Amino acid sequence: MNLPNRITVFRFCCIPFLMAFSFIEFPYHWVAALITYFIACMSDKVDGIIARKQGLVTDFGKLMDPLSDKSLVFAAYIIFVNMGWHTDICIMLMLAREFLVAGIRMAAATTGEVIAANAFGKCKTFLQMATTGMTFLLLAIGEGTADIDMSTHWLNVYCAIAFWIVSLVTVISGLIYAKDGWHLIKTK
Repeated sequence: MNLPNRITVFRFCCIPFLMAFSFIEFPYHWVAALITYFIACMSDKVDGIIARKQGLVTDFGKLMDPLSDKSLVFAAYIIFVNMGWHTDICIMLMLAREFLVAGIRMAAATTGEVIAANAFGKCKTFLQMATTGMTFLLLAIGEGTADIDMSTHWLNVYCAIAFWIVSLVTVISGLIYAKDGWHLIKTK
């Protein structure tokens, strides 16, 4: 297994730690969650750079890299839904898109075709990671400051608006994948 693929697997391994740091309360557990999430998100950039620069792009990487990104982001969404944060509608729209694209990729795989992430999908992933990262930052800030009302903090307002924007971008991205993969869906 090459280095970029190992980094992709590392991202999967970060998820249990993110969940544990988020659900098990201890001093500065949100800081630990933020750091874990940040490292996992940066590993996505690193594995892509190494794979392209050293010519190590593989079918495993094309399939598992986006899957590890989705798993990481949706672990964060599970944490936020559990806390009652943001809207379930946003997360359901994003989940629907991910299942649609996963289905298209699986249909493509049966014909030997590998559908890699396109530019719009990469933009969607960046926005999802940035928004969830800012939410973890908000939680980490709130953990260290007892005198700030986090419900009216500017970062909380940003996160709420950003989740709706990311939902829209996610749906558009899904529609683009559906259009591009229509040949795999349509019946003859």
